[in-house]
Amino acid sequence: MTSVYNDADYLSVYKQKQRIFYVFMAITLVYLAFCVAWEIYYVSLPYADKMQTLPKVMVYVASALYVIFVFPFMAIKYARVRKYCKMLGYVSEGLKMEEKNYFYVFREKSLQKDNIDVTGCVFETWSKKKSEWLEREAYFDAEKPLPAFESGDYVRYVTQSNFIIQYEIIQKKAYEFTQEEYDEETEGETNE
Repeated sequence: MTSVYNDADYLSVYKQKQRIFYVFMAITLVYLAFCVAWEIYYVSLPYADKMQTLPKVMVYVASALYVIFVFPFMAIKYARVRKYCKMLGYVSEGLKMEEKNYFYVFREKSLQKDNIDVTGCVFETWSKKKSEWLEREAYFDAEKPLPAFESGDYVRYVTQSNFIIQYEIIQKKAYEFTQEEYDEETEGETNE
């Protein structure tokens, strides 16, 4: 079976998360040192000095710049890397489910699962109980190259939290989907 993730992926993302956090801490410490220096300067001024407004203005401007930096940096960049690192941690520790289904199509819409960009891999499985084909969608990491699945391939895959982490093509073109099945799929996409 082909593994999507390896130990180097987790180590790389963990190091990236640490670097981002250290940059944040360094900028925070510079900001605090800047504010403390201006506070010391402000306290050392004589009473009713005309220069008292300068430290206040400098701290206000520095605080505004710090807040402008912190929200995008920590809320976007760090949060995304943290979620990705968390997902890779679950891949190694979490419960896994193995399935064998016929691959149908990739759904390359702008999908996100747990704030991670993914590509939907749609599989079809025959339901004996309902006597119809049922759709099963698993997610593939958008940062990884897509597997060489073609419509009708019989695929064995392992998922963890609905992310495909391992896959194997058992038989190429094992099932040929009819034109009616393709038409039903395109009708469903136009109605959405």
